[in-house]
Amino acid sequence: MWRTAATLLCFAVFMSASVLALPLAVLLRFLVNARRRGRVGKAVVRVFFRFFVGLMRALGVLDLEVRGLERLNGEGLFVVANHPTLIDFVVLASIVSRADCLVKSSLRTHWAMRWPVGLADYIPNDRGEETLSLCRSSLDSGNSIVIFPEGTRTPAGSLPHLKRGAAQLALRCGRVLTQVVISCPSSNLEKGGTWWLAPPEKARMRVEVLETEECAVFLARYDGEANPAARALTALLERRFNEVLQRG
Repeated sequence: MWRTAATLLCFAVFMSASVLALPLAVLLRFLVNARRRGRVGKAVVRVFFRFFVGLMRALGVLDLEVRGLERLNGEGLFVVANHPTLIDFVVLASIVSRADCLVKSSLRTHWAMRWPVGLADYIPNDRGEETLSLCRSSLDSGNSIVIFPEGTRTPAGSLPHLKRGAAQLALRCGRVLTQVVISCPSSNLEKGGTWWLAPPEKARMRVEVLETEECAVFLARYDGEANPAARALTALLERRFNEVLQRG
């Protein structure tokens, strides 16, 4: 009962942040130029996400273990991760400096996510070549992109099944690929889960940062042909993710 009440409190805090985010967004529009506005917004969102994750841990809602955190240090990272829970990006954005994200356009009107998406000016994922251009510009400016190749949360009891879009984008951006595997069994935060009701045991999330993959080297193995390279890279990532999750 206590953890359920604490869970509801945490998400109430998250949702109430939208009340403060609106005037803050207006202030940023008037006080900060367009080039720096997204950077400032990302910093504000990261501070709040760190507070939110810390609140969940302090109230006994969540245990969090991060392995290989040093591999997330630096700028211009291209981070791919599986997506088992509702708070995966919140956790990653709290530990990745200047995290940018590819998001569905629908999240700009989502009741819970519209404020961080708008404030941090995350990249829409449905604009074709413009999305690629925005990703390159974001990486060149020192932001790190976080993307979930599944496109949605992993169904409960299933292993990740990755789509090729993330691999295509990573190869065309030509950056080092940072692989992250997230596990959080019995959290009620999975797809279709009752997030407002705490599970019988405290949720325990583990974030494991794997070795990096050099996209330029990987692409060269396929003579610069993006399509076969993307298929192979997607299969490699899916196999690695599943091996770590099954071993876990």
